[in-house]
Amino acid sequence: MQRQDNIISFDGQESPKRRISLDANSRRLIDACRKLVVKMLPQLMAGLFEKLDDAMYELADKSEHNSLQSTYFNTMRDLRKDRVRIDREFCREVLDRYDRFWETGEVDVSQRSFDELSRESEMSLLDDNELEDSLALVNMISKGENRYSRELYALGRRFAHIANLADEVSSQNNPLAPAVICTAFQESLRSLPVELPVKLIIYKQFDKQVMHYVGGLYDELNLLLGKAGVIAKLTPRVRRNPVAPAVKQAKHDLHGDSELSEEVDELQAEVFERLQGLLANRRGSSSYPAAGGVGGVSLPSVDTVELLGALSALQQSNVVMVPFGAAEQHQDDLRQRLDSDLRMRDGSEVQRALGDMDNDTIDVISMLFEFILDDHSLPDAMKALLSRLQIPMLKVAIIDKTFFSRKVHPARQLLNNLAQAAIGWNEASDRKSDLLYQKIESVVKAILTEFVDDPSIFTELNDDFSSWWEKEQRGADIAEQRTTQVSRGKEQLRAAKLRVTEEINSRLQMQPVIPHVVIALLKDGWKDVMLLNYLRQGPDSDDWKESLEIVDKLLWSVRPKEEYAERQELLRNIPELLRNLRERLNSISFDQHKMARLFKELQNCHISCLRGKELPSPVNTAMAVAEKQVSFPDSRLLETSSLLADSEVIETPSVPHDEFTEIAENLEVGTWLEMDQKQGDGKLRVKLSWKSDVSDAYIFVNRKGVKALDLTVQGLAARFREGSARLLSDGSMPIMDRALDAMLGALHDTREGAVSA
Repeated sequence: MQRQDNIISFDGQESPKRRISLDANSRRLIDACRKLVVKMLPQLMAGLFEKLDDAMYELADKSEHNSLQSTYFNTMRDLRKDRVRIDREFCREVLDRYDRFWETGEVDVSQRSFDELSRESEMSLLDDNELEDSLALVNMISKGENRYSRELYALGRRFAHIANLADEVSSQNNPLAPAVICTAFQESLRSLPVELPVKLIIYKQFDKQVMHYVGGLYDELNLLLGKAGVIAKLTPRVRRNPVAPAVKQAKHDLHGDSELSEEVDELQAEVFERLQGLLANRRGSSSYPAAGGVGGVSLPSVDTVELLGALSALQQSNVVMVPFGAAEQHQDDLRQRLDSDLRMRDGSEVQRALGDMDNDTIDVISMLFEFILDDHSLPDAMKALLSRLQIPMLKVAIIDKTFFSRKVHPARQLLNNLAQAAIGWNEASDRKSDLLYQKIESVVKAILTEFVDDPSIFTELNDDFSSWWEKEQRGADIAEQRTTQVSRGKEQLRAAKLRVTEEINSRLQMQPVIPHVVIALLKDGWKDVMLLNYLRQGPDSDDWKESLEIVDKLLWSVRPKEEYAERQELLRNIPELLRNLRERLNSISFDQHKMARLFKELQNCHISCLRGKELPSPVNTAMAVAEKQVSFPDSRLLETSSLLADSEVIETPSVPHDEFTEIAENLEVGTWLEMDQKQGDGKLRVKLSWKSDVSDAYIFVNRKGVKALDLTVQGLAARFREGSARLLSDGSMPIMDRALDAMLGALHDTREGAVSA
C-alpha cells in the first residue's frame, strides 16, 4: 500500500506553510553549510560503496548454495552499475529537504515510530517485508539521534538562531537529522532490484559507514557556525566524533600533511590510556593493593557505584581538604578514609581492593591537584578554594573518562575558567566584599552540596560563571582602555612638548639678537598654538608647517633691514604676519589685553627695523642661555589639560644590560606579574597594559583594569633582578592542559629513570 508521510513541524502539529526571511549574511551561512554537506556526503557514500563491494564478495565466498552466491554477486553488480544514480539521488533528497527547511521551517520525512509500526502491523496495514524494512530504518534513526544528541541540539539551536525562530530546532525537525539522511538513503534504493535480506545487509553497512561517521559532519557544521559567531560558545571548537576513513583520505589527497591534525585528535583520545601505562611503572612501589590482589592472592574488587557512594559521603562531609605542600599525605588520607568507609581492610588484613582503573583515576586526579597547589600563578586563597573540588572532579573522572581527553568537558572547562579568573586576584582585607572570591566560593559550594552523579551541573555552573565573568571583563576592559588612553595621551603630549621646544629653541639659538617681545610671544602663547596643532593635526599637517613658517617670518621680521628691498618686503608682509599671529592666538583664547600690548611692542620693533635702527631691549648671546629658551612649566594650555592628571613616570638610574633587562624589554602586553609591595604590605598581581613607543614607560593595571603601577624598563628589570617581581602564567594554556602535560612529563621521566637504573 502507499505510505503516508508525516509532516513534522515545530509545534508537533501540521501547520500552514510559512516562509523564512533570511538576510544576506544568514544566506551566506546556510550556503556555506550546504557546500559542506555537498562535499562530505559523497565522501561518506564512497566509503559505503567500497565496504559494500567487499561485504557482498565475502558473503558470496562464504555461501554454501549457488543461488545465494548468485544473489550476492548480482547485488554487487547492480550496486556498481547504479552507484552513481544512488549517490546522486541520495544527495539530492537530503539537499532538497535542507533547502525546503530554509523556506518553510519544516522538514518533510517519512518517519514512523515503533508504536505506529506496531499498530499498523496489528491492523495488517503493512506486509512483513515493509515492516522489517521500516523497523530497520527506525532503528538506525533512533541510534543516530541518541548518539548525536549533543551535536544535534547545538546545530538545532544555531539553525533556529539563523532562521529567527522562537523555539530550537529539535533533532526530529532538523533538516540534516538522522531521519532525513536515513530516509533519503531508503528512497535512493527503491529502484534497486534486491530482496529484503540483502537490503537489510545494505542498511547495516550504511549504519556502519555513514551514520557512524555523520557526527563528523555535525561537528564541522557546528564549528563553521560557531566560528561565524552563531552562538559561538554553545559547543566546543574541537571535533567530538570519529572521522570517516574516506573523508580522511580526501583531506590527505587535498592537503597532504594536514592529516597530522587527525593524528593529534587520536592522541588526545588516548590521554588516560597513556597515563595508565605510565602509572603502571609506579604500581609496584605503592602501598595500596591492586584489583588483582596482594601477594598473588586474588581479591574481590570494590564496585564503582559503591566507590562513588563513598566519595559522595566524603564530599558532603567536606573533610577532605588539601593542605599546601602535603598532597601526597592527602592522597594517603583519602585512601585511608576509603579503606575505612568501604571496609576494604579488617585490621591489617586486606579484604577488598579498588579496581585498577579506579586506582589509576585516583592517582591521576591526586597528581592533577598536586600540580594546581604547586602552580604559583594562583594565589594561595584561590588554591584553597579550588582544592576542595578534588573529590567532585574525581567522581566526574570515574564516571566519564573523556574528562582527561576532552578539552571541552564541562567539568574541565569550569576548573579552567575558575583558575583563569583567579590569576589576577589580589588578597582583599574583607573577602566577603570581594565579588570574585565570593563568586568562586559559591560555585565550589554548589558543587560540593549538589553534585551526586549528574555532570550536567558543571555545564550549568560553567555557563553561569562564564556569563558573570564576561560582564566583569567587559567592565575591566573599559577601565583598562581608559587607562591606556590616558597613558597614550600623556606620551603624545610629552612627545609634542619636546618637538615644539626643539623647533622653537633651535631657531632662537640661531639668531643672536632677539627682542623681549618676540620671546614673550613665543613663550606665552605661540608654543601653545604649535602644541595644539601638533596634537590635533600631527607633524605632517599644513597647520603645523604653517606655525613653523610663522615663527621663521616673525624672527626674520625683527632683524634690522638695511636694504631698501628688504624694507619694502617687510612692509608688505607685516599685515599678513600680524593677522596670522592674531587668528591663531585667538584660537587658544589668548589674553586680548596682553596681545594688544605685545603687538604694540612688536610694532615698535618693526618700525625700528624699517628705519634700520638697533632694536630696543635686546637679548644677546652674552646673556643667560635660559632666557632664550621656551619651556612649558607655566603653560596655560597644560594647566587645563586632563592629560596631566597623574605624575610623570620617575626614571631610574641606568644599569648594565643583562638578562633581566632582556626579560623586561621583551615583556608582552597582557602578561601578568606578581610583585612584592614595599613595607611588607603583601603581594600585588598586575598586568602589563601599555608600553610606550617613545620612552621606556610601562603601565600596569589590576584585574579591574585600574592603574596600579607605572615603571620604566630599568625599574622593572631591577625588580626582576632583586626577586621582588615574578612572571605569572598568562593563562593562554588552561591549567588542566598544563597539569596533564606536567604529569605526562613527570611519569615519563620516572619510567626513563627506572629503565636506566
